[in-house]
Amino acid sequence: MSDKLDEVQKNLGYEFHDLNFLKIALTHRSYSSEYGLKYCNERMEFLGDGILSAVVSEYLYNKYSDDNEGKLSQVKAQIVSAKNLSVWAKKIKLDKFILVSKNEELNFARQRESLLCDSFESIIGAIYLDSNFENTKKFINKFLSLEQTVELTDYKTSLQELVQAEFQTLPEYKVIKEYGPDHDKKFEIVVFIEGKQFGFGRGSSKKEAEQNSAKQAYRKLSK
Repeated sequence: MSDKLDEVQKNLGYEFHDLNFLKIALTHRSYSSEYGLKYCNERMEFLGDGILSAVVSEYLYNKYSDDNEGKLSQVKAQIVSAKNLSVWAKKIKLDKFILVSKNEELNFARQRESLLCDSFESIIGAIYLDSNFENTKKFINKFLSLEQTVELTDYKTSLQELVQAEFQTLPEYKVIKEYGPDHDKKFEIVVFIEGKQFGFGRGSSKKEAEQNSAKQAYRKLSK
């Protein structure tokens, strides 16, 4: 276990003063229940979520000084989404070290976006409890510095505004296909305007698929 914790710390770029914080951050509720432990990472996840929100808000406020609250909220939602945080979690190989029950292991829990996201937030909470806000902010900012391609456009909102102005109606979204195992679901959605299909989108969540279909429809109508 000691070697694994050393590797995790190396991946994080942070050395814990109290390794118990790290152990708790890596312990999923299923593992805790299976082995009768009195702790799991849910409370740290709650703490980390709040800290992440504050750091990301400050980062966007300073980076996008000319954009309004609506735009900043859109970008923030993308950054703190389960999809994005699961990518960050994999960058530091958290999927290799999260402790889950045997049953969850068989169900490929380590690849589940929600579990990876929660674990990443738990790590944030652990670093904060082990040190201070500034060190935690430095850890988060390492990932924020990689965010160069976040789109400032909420295509669902933009499409709705365009359709209301042009057609005096609202776009309608319909799921046409849902497939894949629980840990890797995929959705295909089409968007209709006055009964005519204008866009198609695929994603690992309905929200993502709707955004992609709205993006296609918006670009088509904008031409």
